[in-house]
Amino acid sequence: MRQITIFSFFLVSLSSVAFAQDAYHISLQNLLQNTHGLPAQQDWILPNTESATFNISTNYGGSTTVINPAAQSFTLGRRRVVAQGANPWDAGHLYPSQAAVAAGDKCLIVFWMRSPDPGAKLSLFAEHHTTYEKEALVDINVSTDWVMYAVPFESQAGYAAGSLNIGLHLAWNNQTIEIAGAACLNYKNTVSFSDLPALIGDITYDGISPDAPWRAEAAAAIEQLRKANLSITVLDGNGQAASGVSVRVEMLQHDFKFGSAVVSNLFNGGSAQNNIYEEKLTNLDGFGHGFNEVVFENDLKWPAWEQTWLSEHAEIADDVTWLLNQGISIRGHNLAWPGWNYSPSDINESQTPAYIKNRIWNHITDLLEYPGVGTACADWDAINEITQVTDYANHFAGTPNYTTGRELYKEIFDLAKSLAPNSTLYLNDYVAIEQADSPINAIELWKSRIDELIAAGAPIEGLGFQGHFSLAPTGIPRVKAVLDDFWNTYGLPAKVTEYDIHHLAPQTIQAQYMRDILTITFAHPSMNGFLMWGFWDGAHWLGNAPLFNTDWTLKPSGEAFVDQVFNQWWTDETLLSNGEVLSLNGYKGKYRITVQCADGSTYENRINLLADTSFVLQPNCIVGTEQAHIDYGIKIMPNPASDFIYFNWKENLLPDEWIGISVWRADGVQVYKEKLNGHEGHFQIPISNWIAGLYTVVIMDTSGQTFSKIIQICH
Repeated sequence: MRQITIFSFFLVSLSSVAFAQDAYHISLQNLLQNTHGLPAQQDWILPNTESATFNISTNYGGSTTVINPAAQSFTLGRRRVVAQGANPWDAGHLYPSQAAVAAGDKCLIVFWMRSPDPGAKLSLFAEHHTTYEKEALVDINVSTDWVMYAVPFESQAGYAAGSLNIGLHLAWNNQTIEIAGAACLNYKNTVSFSDLPALIGDITYDGISPDAPWRAEAAAAIEQLRKANLSITVLDGNGQAASGVSVRVEMLQHDFKFGSAVVSNLFNGGSAQNNIYEEKLTNLDGFGHGFNEVVFENDLKWPAWEQTWLSEHAEIADDVTWLLNQGISIRGHNLAWPGWNYSPSDINESQTPAYIKNRIWNHITDLLEYPGVGTACADWDAINEITQVTDYANHFAGTPNYTTGRELYKEIFDLAKSLAPNSTLYLNDYVAIEQADSPINAIELWKSRIDELIAAGAPIEGLGFQGHFSLAPTGIPRVKAVLDDFWNTYGLPAKVTEYDIHHLAPQTIQAQYMRDILTITFAHPSMNGFLMWGFWDGAHWLGNAPLFNTDWTLKPSGEAFVDQVFNQWWTDETLLSNGEVLSLNGYKGKYRITVQCADGSTYENRINLLADTSFVLQPNCIVGTEQAHIDYGIKIMPNPASDFIYFNWKENLLPDEWIGISVWRADGVQVYKEKLNGHEGHFQIPISNWIAGLYTVVIMDTSGQTFSKIIQICH
């Protein structure tokens, strides 16, 4: 018995020696401690020797050769030669975890890699070994020299030993990748996630250079597409061109939609009311300019709507009213997301197609007919992610009237259009611009689905291009090529609907890509909106919103957004009349026109500049006061008008009293003139033969006092 005990002790001692940290792991630990200030103590999720780590690795796809790198801190590795696959994971290299990981643990993955092939690329990941749910996924451009790459993650779930895989997807290109020094360190809760370094090589993208050719093309397109000429004729009390009058032309809101996903209970008195969040919706730049479109992040998705996750239906309707009153339009997201994971729990493969269709129809009807919500949305994502989410189609396929199962999608579009005829119906997906540089972009698959729906007569009226960009975001020329392709093929209006970028991208890259993706979107003839998927870290699905940190400080990418939208692409000019027509070229949108009077008072008017526009100003400060309007209580209606313009005043004119009415077309042509003596208290002008547009109605009384009003004529 004593001999057995001694022998057992001898085995344990040998085991301890065999698995003590080797020279490489000690050097790595020292490097991370000295260079990045990380603690000396941590757990090793992979073995703490090169040989043990080497022995647990798995390789698939391509060929593998053992290498012994010289003059490095590591000594053992592999050379992987792979072919480009249909998917990046068609060739790979991975390690199963050797220690447990708890939810909330702060971990750091390390690989040393190089490639003799310029442009080599791979994806580094940490994922559940059977569900493939990701803890980390980063695309990396591999250097031609040995470089240490480090990717941090804060575990969202707990993992027993062996249930977390750490590895590389290699089949991006025909390429050779050399791999060594794999390690994964678990610092548990001894550090903050932000303390862990992200070493991912040079992050760049095609088109980033200041002199890239696409920039000049985009600038010219913006001038042509997003601006219009405004001409103003300023008249004095005698109807003559006035001089020396200061006229401020002040933009209030873009016509192009700039917006974000929002959370219903954070504003308008919601259960988690955040006053700063609410204020930022309408004031991003400090001058009262904010979003002009939003989309509810979750509230209108089927499970959230049915289970009232954040707000009651009446509260959401009240939020919609509040937003519309702020001049903010709304996208509805979404009517159908055709997968079991995105549906209520009773919508699953155990149910009959008839049951599922009935539930879908009842839900869409309930949502679109709910007062103040469904038809109040300017847009609806009728179907979301049709290419990758296929449960509904697969379940219906082969049943009566459903050969492919996708016939259901045309019926959903038809139902939505019948219930919300004035909403624009979108097909929304992520496989195009955000994955355009990837061999798994599925662009052609999406086009085939669009072709199929159009051929069936589905009322597709817009395309939503999601934009959740990775560490290696799509090059700007490639984004333009994709948008060109869809525009030339389908001629459908489109929006970027869900923009954000990987949290490990350097702040400088996040800011530059924000400017560039905004620019190419604003410059493209198909595009009419750019929406982020959240704007504040405190309410963002990945904790990395494009605009604001959790403490509401503006990020570099937020500074880029505010500067582009409210400075570079903004019009605010003051003109001085000189007896000639005043002219400027402004960005399309809503404007306030203000005349500064000599006595300090102001005369104000508002217009929508959507095309080249001319109109006449005859401000009160030039021709008198509004006393005539006050005395007679004149009302002009309706506005807009189509058949008649009606004039009403409080009482009949006396025999020696008169009112003069003149109407000026936007191009400065007088189209009507009438003097009413001793007239009864109402009058009308037939306008059915006038062309549609803006008209200035000028009214003058017996004493020469005048007021004017802009009327829109439409037929």
